[in-house]
Amino acid sequence: MSTRKLLILTVVFFALLAFVVLWERHQPTSEERAKAKKRLLDLDAKEVAGLVVERPDLPGVELSRRGGLWILVGPKGGAADAVTADGLVSDLVRLDLLGETRETFDPKEYGLDAPKARVTIRMQDGSSKTVLFGEAIPGADATAVAEGGRLGSVKFAPIAQLTKPYDEYRSKNLVDVSTADVTRVTVARGPNRVVAARDPAGGWRLEQPVKDLASGTFVDQLLADLAGVRATEFPPVAPADLSRIGLAPPGTEVVLEKGSEVVARLAFGAAKADATGKLFASRDGVVMVIDDRAQESLGKELSAFREARLLPIDTWLVTRVVFEGGSLRSGAEKLEGIWRTAGREVEGRIAEDLLERLSRAEIRRFVATKDLATIGLAPVRRKKPVPTGSVEILLERSKEPIRVDFHAPAALAGEKAVAAQVSGRGDALVVDGAVWEDVRSFASRLKTAASAPPAKEPAPGERARVPSPPVPETPSTSPPASGK
Repeated sequence: MSTRKLLILTVVFFALLAFVVLWERHQPTSEERAKAKKRLLDLDAKEVAGLVVERPDLPGVELSRRGGLWILVGPKGGAADAVTADGLVSDLVRLDLLGETRETFDPKEYGLDAPKARVTIRMQDGSSKTVLFGEAIPGADATAVAEGGRLGSVKFAPIAQLTKPYDEYRSKNLVDVSTADVTRVTVARGPNRVVAARDPAGGWRLEQPVKDLASGTFVDQLLADLAGVRATEFPPVAPADLSRIGLAPPGTEVVLEKGSEVVARLAFGAAKADATGKLFASRDGVVMVIDDRAQESLGKELSAFREARLLPIDTWLVTRVVFEGGSLRSGAEKLEGIWRTAGREVEGRIAEDLLERLSRAEIRRFVATKDLATIGLAPVRRKKPVPTGSVEILLERSKEPIRVDFHAPAALAGEKAVAAQVSGRGDALVVDGAVWEDVRSFASRLKTAASAPPAKEPAPGERARVPSPPVPETPSTSPPASGK
């Protein structure tokens, strides 16, 4: 075969391959085409952007899909129930026809001049389709429908779904997003405001009213409590009556954000007088009655939001630790899972004990910068007090080490306490004096281990001499001497 023919065949092969990959494989199969012919609408549920439902004697409903969530559009809108909205879309795209459609018919004969429901389906590409649901067809167990000038009969028409009361379309969840997606939480009670933001490196940090580590356990529990709250009813409340139920102004307000987007604005009001364990609340302005499971967490003071441990780190992520205090200086670095100092391997348990002691230390109280004089740490002539000792810790993938400065001022001696200042934490932290003593003790042991003479290695070819176990005495077999 000539080179020219070979090149032509190669080009034809790749053209056919491109046709199959880019076009043919995306076309519906013969089975899918057969199913589509049996349905009133040939739509992809994933491409549906919104629904408008009109029904006589009931308020109209407009649903819109935004950012993966369903919302109710209009002055009485708010978060929509995703299960209801998705279920309705699925029912509409699966309207199976019984028999053939026809274009010549009398709308009045089939109840389509005043339909039970009219649904406009809006697609993401801007197109739309309108379906009218009429009367049941006697003897056929089907419902008359019309779309685009065609009359058909369908089985399992979602009439019950389409004629539900307006509030049945509402989401009964107080929070509809995954708590793992929430990146900022703001809790306001009167003039007091607490803001916690998710740290990109992991955990939570307080942004207001102080910059500090937040208690990840508490913030996560608060979000879980909020996500578990359900609405039991949506009472109609006029704006003038909001103060009567404690929502103007609200007792507590919560704002949840995902990146730069506000995903929920929550307000909590007064308890419902005729229902134990219920209170009035609002989500994005929609008034509801909810259970009070989140009230205990929301009623906590600022201290509950703050991390109560001195240095809450994962000790296995530490790659270096350095201690300085007086004349004592020691440290170790972890390389390939082995702790070393000055190039020599040391017992890892000593460094790990030091780190564990810091990570488990509980804070007695927080001392703001303006109150440092009360514990004897006020700057003198703009010079900060020299720490009694310090510990620097470097974590994996961290560029800067965490530094803990310990101070033992006379003002804390009576409490048997010391003060610690940790990088990234705004206030001074008062902890038990035993924390400092234990850290210094572990650092001293680390220094001793590093300076201990190495074990003597046996000479090449020389076997280490292992002492033989003592040989037990063999009992005598001679008869005992005569007593004569």
